[in-house]
Amino acid sequence: MVSTKDKSGHKRGSYVDFLCGWSAGCLETILLYPQNKLIFRQQLHGVIVKEAVKQLKSEGLTHLYRGLLPPLIMRTTTRSIMFGMYEKYQSLLGCSKESTSKSSSLTICHAQAGFLAGATEATLCPLERTQTLLQSNAHHGQFKNTFEAMKMVSRYGFTEFYRGYTVIVCRNGLSNVLFFTLREPLKHQILEVIPTDSNHPVYHIFSDFISGAILGASISTIFFPINVIKTRMQIALGTSFQSPFKVFSIIWKERNGSLKELYRGVHLNFTRSLLAWGITNSVYSMLQRTFG
Repeated sequence: MVSTKDKSGHKRGSYVDFLCGWSAGCLETILLYPQNKLIFRQQLHGVIVKEAVKQLKSEGLTHLYRGLLPPLIMRTTTRSIMFGMYEKYQSLLGCSKESTSKSSSLTICHAQAGFLAGATEATLCPLERTQTLLQSNAHHGQFKNTFEAMKMVSRYGFTEFYRGYTVIVCRNGLSNVLFFTLREPLKHQILEVIPTDSNHPVYHIFSDFISGAILGASISTIFFPINVIKTRMQIALGTSFQSPFKVFSIIWKERNGSLKELYRGVHLNFTRSLLAWGITNSVYSMLQRTFG
């Protein structure tokens, strides 16, 4: 991990990691939103890609980017918090930040910093909740935009914004632990196989993209069922709250106890995550090196 001090030993501005994370999240979200919507429909309805595409085509272009504002705000903010707070928690916990070591981030301290950063991200649950409602075709007639959706949710009380909160904390925290502890060692492994000068900026961008893509796609696949549960929990509006275990039991029965059906949409999710985390990690690291 890059130190919070530059090569001269001067302390880097505390805003840099937050700004770099925000920029990476912005680019990622705009480019990949349509694909993300396809995955969402598969998670929600358990349909094949062809049927999900058919749904979106029938709704028209005016609905394709419907619900973009919440994920745009959420992704830019969560990526900013994810990377920025990880650096802050490293500092608070006294984690070593020597990026020259292949295993410098493979410590309990870094794992703790990653989990805390993920838990901090989860405070933005209301945005993810609103996005879920807007992406669902079941609610097209109830509200037209983000603000109407949030107004509708608020009628049922403050806690309605936090449906699925515990699931999100678990998903974000554990995902961050894997991502932040493994991305530096994986990057070093990739740089080692490059036969030419690995200090060239192009090779760093390449290795950041590949390491981010591999980790992001792998981690999102591991936690895919958790996202299915989260989506089902958050699609409800004004009904009684159900535990994640209860919701999983319902989904499992609906999908005939089949892992294949539970993982419906995982292929699109895998390819989206390859691109999303490749873009995010390479853009963040490039900006961090530029402004750090």
